[in-house]
Amino acid sequence: MNPPQLSAPPGWRVKEGADIDPFHHLNGPFYIADPFEPTAEEAVRLGFRVSSHNCSYSGHAHGGWLSAILDVSLGLNVQAVCAVPHAPTISLTIDFMRGAQPGDWLESRVRLLRVTRSLAFCDGVLMGADGTVARANGVFKLPSSRPAQAK
Repeated sequence: MNPPQLSAPPGWRVKEGADIDPFHHLNGPFYIADPFEPTAEEAVRLGFRVSSHNCSYSGHAHGGWLSAILDVSLGLNVQAVCAVPHAPTISLTIDFMRGAQPGDWLESRVRLLRVTRSLAFCDGVLMGADGTVARANGVFKLPSSRPAQAK
């Protein structure tokens, strides 16, 4: 059996730069939608193709891996919208709705719901060809010194 193609569909570019960490190197590649029209709720759209090393013994994408990807997707959006270099996760709740297999293309959809002086609240989903694979609600800590926020 040949490994699935890890390339992205048209309109996606490899996520590169200083914010690539060991998780991205071991579990990627990850892609950013480009072109993408950011909104006040969603600044970044992340995509990836499930690989066999992202799967459990059942052959489906591992739930822990999907949880981590949702955490990354929500966190990237909080960082971009709030203009902060890092926003640690305070709380993350995941619901798994359907399986994903090697070769499946998944992409995030994130909504930043509310920003306070110290916290950002958001939700998001991972979408596949057959619909929503998983959804998440997250709360992220914002640094005490950050630019003024209009929300």
